[in-house]
Amino acid sequence: MVYFIYLDDNDASQKVMSPPFKKKPSHFAVLGSCRGFILSYRDPHFLVVWNLLTGFSKRISYSHIVARLKYYVVRLPYKFHLYGFGYDASQDDYLVVVAWQDKDDHYHLDYLSLRTNSWINLDAALSNLLGSYNWNPPGLFFNGTIHWVPSVLEAYRDVILIFDLKERTFSTLSAPEQPVKSACSYSILAVLGGCLGLYYRNYDSRKTEIWVMKEYKVHSTWTLYQIPCEVFQPVCFYSHGDIIGRGYTFSDKRGYFIHNVRGDLLKHFKNLCCPIRRAYAVYTESLLPLPSDIKDKDKKNKRKENCM
Repeated sequence: MVYFIYLDDNDASQKVMSPPFKKKPSHFAVLGSCRGFILSYRDPHFLVVWNLLTGFSKRISYSHIVARLKYYVVRLPYKFHLYGFGYDASQDDYLVVVAWQDKDDHYHLDYLSLRTNSWINLDAALSNLLGSYNWNPPGLFFNGTIHWVPSVLEAYRDVILIFDLKERTFSTLSAPEQPVKSACSYSILAVLGGCLGLYYRNYDSRKTEIWVMKEYKVHSTWTLYQIPCEVFQPVCFYSHGDIIGRGYTFSDKRGYFIHNVRGDLLKHFKNLCCPIRRAYAVYTESLLPLPSDIKDKDKKNKRKENCM
């Protein structure tokens, strides 16, 4: 089952939906979202793009990659070194990007164009940073690019890896500062208040540290917020500055919380499903079709016209 939490400034509600499969898969996971579409995984070797509002779904096979993988692991995200889902506005195309390692220890970069329904190899664009860090595999789509960050920030200069969907090139961005390695946990990226965000748990202070880059690619605009929760996963920043996220506190309160920028707790939604260790994606409803779906409809209409 998939749990959807609908949030606004003062309230929250929950809806449960079944994934768009005829038969229940043994494993299913949400990998990301983009412009009203959710990218998910289902076994054995399929990705699924799903628009919850319209019910449209598209199944994508990557079995041609599986046979060449260095490590055969049954489930994503462990199959791929990096993966991401985003939109190229210049081509009106949605791309699924994967970086992976073959049996000879060579790295590869492939992307799927949903407009052409084809996988394209892009090894020539590979970054030499790919093998330098233990990366957090899920990519974050923001500002026309997909971003990845190392699981643990052992350094801070040029450690955020960026793939430009229009240019099909890599670049880097520096994290806000180098945290004390022993004090900080797994690093995760997020889009917060229309800005690039980075957060992790600080074991020393027992707080979640949230950094927000107020102006994209301007390093001096990284701004720190501290939330007094042992685990807090920020979902969004409201326009008036409050932060909503899911997690649990020192007193073992679990659920969704609203904090102000000073870290004060304003509200606790305790009756919503909140599996902390499960993957989640921030999703905005949309009636947009996939470009390939428009093409398919045009072909069907032409066939009808030819038959008349």
